[in-house]
Amino acid sequence: MRRWVLVNFFVVPLVAYVAIKAFLGTRASEVPYSTLDVKEYDYIVVGAGSAGCVLANRLSENPNVTVLLVEAGGPDQKKEIHVPAAFGALLHSDVDWGYRTVLQKEACLLTEGTCAWPRGKVLGGSSSINAMMYTRGNKADYDEWERMGAKGWSYDEVLPYFKKSEDYRSDGEESYHGKGGPLNVEKASFVTPISKAFVAAAKERGYPEVDYNGKSQLGFSLAQFTVKDGKRHSTATAFLHPVRERHNLYVVTGKTATKLAFRGSNEVSGVYVVDTERHNTDEEELIRARKEVILSAGAIESPHILMVSGIGPAEHLNAFGIPVRADLPVGKNLQDHLMVLLPFELKGTAVGSGPGVSEELMGSFSSLLSYLLFNSGPLTTSLGEAHGFALSGLEPQHQGPDLQFILMPAGVDLNFLKLFNAKPAIPKVLWGNNILQSQNAGFTIVPVLLHPLSAGHIELSKAGSVFDMPVIDPNYLEDDRDMEVLLRGIRIALKIANSSAFDQWTVRCLAENANGPYQYNTDQFWQWYIHHASETLYHPVGTCKMGALDDSSTVVDSRLRVKGVKNLRVVDASVMPKVMSGNTNAPTIMIAEKAADMIKKDCNIIM
Repeated sequence: MRRWVLVNFFVVPLVAYVAIKAFLGTRASEVPYSTLDVKEYDYIVVGAGSAGCVLANRLSENPNVTVLLVEAGGPDQKKEIHVPAAFGALLHSDVDWGYRTVLQKEACLLTEGTCAWPRGKVLGGSSSINAMMYTRGNKADYDEWERMGAKGWSYDEVLPYFKKSEDYRSDGEESYHGKGGPLNVEKASFVTPISKAFVAAAKERGYPEVDYNGKSQLGFSLAQFTVKDGKRHSTATAFLHPVRERHNLYVVTGKTATKLAFRGSNEVSGVYVVDTERHNTDEEELIRARKEVILSAGAIESPHILMVSGIGPAEHLNAFGIPVRADLPVGKNLQDHLMVLLPFELKGTAVGSGPGVSEELMGSFSSLLSYLLFNSGPLTTSLGEAHGFALSGLEPQHQGPDLQFILMPAGVDLNFLKLFNAKPAIPKVLWGNNILQSQNAGFTIVPVLLHPLSAGHIELSKAGSVFDMPVIDPNYLEDDRDMEVLLRGIRIALKIANSSAFDQWTVRCLAENANGPYQYNTDQFWQWYIHHASETLYHPVGTCKMGALDDSSTVVDSRLRVKGVKNLRVVDASVMPKVMSGNTNAPTIMIAEKAADMIKKDCNIIM
């Protein structure tokens, strides 16, 4: 018997699911994809991800405005996309760009020093492959953005845009949530006992139960997800598919934007695209924009496209022989959330009968039947059933949390670690040789560093082609203070796991099995452990930083216009001046909602 693993989370039921759905003739929603017969549009949006789908919807509300949405990946018809429990099968698949970082000295040693950075290459982008967690961040995050020069982006000014998107269907603070918006947000309908115990244990340790997207984020709660009727509610499903019949909205998949087109030295006139599969730049097509080109390709590809187009650090572009059109710090200020895997076992509790999830539970006939007939049961759940936000105490000046905690209702084994491309040797050092044979159920607490002081960069690896993977260096844990925050996070997690709410099970931290050089539970031990058991939480931001025009560290102004370049904006997670206190998908959607109104106003689009 094997412990349930996320990478094979849905192997057995997925086969039956696909077979039954095919028999019933049910398939995912489809957009009538356009060909590029039309060569000019009012707006060209590059990237149909979390931001791009929102922009396509909002900008095409005016029937007199034509919008082209260009996506390098394909339609979101892969069955696993729409089943929440199957998200692990999407990582490292054909709908993932498959990025990797360069060698890290201080983190990711579980995967020999490099982290896989999954990013969605499909309609919906990363909202089609992520774990569907809906977290806005903290009021203090957005107020700090404004203090940093992003005028108009304070919490009070962005809250209406969070609410505009949202159709919230669970208990919570109503004045902070939206009703009737395109994006469904709700707590999971299926929750394991171990997740409920986690929230109770946190309360026992003094952390209140809160709506972390409400007035106060500090505390713990069952998680909120972008799920509707038991299925993933990506931005493609929420914003794009419902408006697919608009005559003025054109959606093209399987086309990669290779570089920007210019009229003169600094006025963008369009974008060059090629077939994604063929990679043949000799077959580039020029598509023109009458008003603007909007890059929504994400924190990796948006700076990548800018740099190959001559917009970026002059010294770096000169080294590749790329003519400089605008000398801007594109690719700098890369920030990401680093997490630490801290697994626990429930001694004497067999995997199949445990209080979390297991392969036996997920693959059972009753679970499959519940999902197929009623869109209910364990297949509607995802990673991270409960969340918590806390202060480490090391940054008293920060008004919001600097630590996040995610409860995964399953233990860690080697199949799970395939999500990170980890090889067997290092996990055995961290959690013991019996990780392969353990028959005990388990759960995993994941402390997350929310406000890293370490920052990295994205650079070109070769000149002139977006088909060459960029250099990605997040520079994890370069600043020693980041390690101190994670140490506090480990201590908090251990206290929560050692609470009476878990007394009905015999809880043991698997790190006690470590074969490391230091005594268990000393600070030296945990520093060694963090170096090895840390991985990305998949939240890269900041590489096209937003802020004041006279700030030399910024790429776009507060209206997301690229400085010194006409008719060009960036609208995605790359514009965030600083990573927020939580998952990044919800803030990215908010940015697109606000940007759409800005674009309409700046271009005098009257509804």
